[in-house]
This record gives sequence, structure tokens and C-alpha cells, in this order.
Amino acid sequence: MKKILYTKIVLVVLLVFSASGVFSQTNVSGETIAPGELAEDHQHPPGFMSDGCTAFPDGNYRECCEAHDLDYFRGGSFSERRASDKRLYTCVKAKGGWKNKMLAPMMYLGVRVFGTAWLPTKFRWGFGKKITKRLKAESKTKKKPETDNVPGKGNGSEDKPQPNKDQEN
Repeated sequence: MKKILYTKIVLVVLLVFSASGVFSQTNVSGETIAPGELAEDHQHPPGFMSDGCTAFPDGNYRECCEAHDLDYFRGGSFSERRASDKRLYTCVKAKGGWKNKMLAPMMYLGVRVFGTAWLPTKFRWGFGKKITKRLKAESKTKKKPETDNVPGKGNGSEDKPQPNKDQEN
């Protein structure tokens, strides 16, 4: 009976927070980011994109979720996943406020349950491995641009005299 009551309370709290404008995410520059907007950083591995806090109310903890997404993109061992989830919990809780202190344990439980590598979700542990493999395969199949007879490209064409069209008979 207590578990059902606790679950109802948690669901009501999440509903209230997600429906209100209490949480608004900002990027590192302090600019507000719309819910569901993707953050792409070119300093990250190729193919990495973060949607912030997947399936969770927006808040002032977006950078915590983006760092967590990067860990999940890369994947690793079971202990690395547990450490990443713990960092997410600690980061969200450290943002301050009673809401974050209440949401941090719920986020932690959510990522522990739904972030396993064997679930076929787009946010599972190691989700970037397929993307990285695909990008590597695509880059190998692309042809390199031809540099034959282009001066200055190190192919020896700069040593050959170019015919002058004016000298033709």
C-alpha cells in the first residue's frame, strides 16, 4: 500500500514539474534551450548528439545530462556505467534547490533501470558504437579527391612545364 502511495506521489510531482515552467534548461553560455532541442558539439566524437535529459522534465541541470549522454555514447564496462550514473546523480543534486534534490534519485533510478545496454533504445549504454562504426565505414568508402596534375599538390605536376595555348601553330 505504501509503495502505491509513494508511486502516485512521485508521478504527481513529475507531472506538476513537467507541466509548469519551473524548469528551463540553459546551455553553457546561459542561453535558454527549448525542450527537445538537440545540442551538438564539434569537440565530441563524430556522430554524438545529446537531447539533454531524455524523457525527463527540463531543469537547470542540462549539462549534467549532456555529460551523461557522452558517457553513454562511448559505453564501457559495467562499473563505468555505474560511475557515470552516480556522476549524473551527484551533478543534478549539486545544482541546488529542493526540486533537484528530489529529482536526482529519480533520475538515478531511471538511468539504472532503462539505460542498460541490452534494451533496444536510442539512449542505451554504448549507443554510439553503431554510429561510430557506420561513420567509419562511410568514410572508408568515400573516394579521395583526385589531385593528378594539380599544381602545388605534391604530385610532381609543378615541375612539368604547362603548355601555352598562345604558342600553338
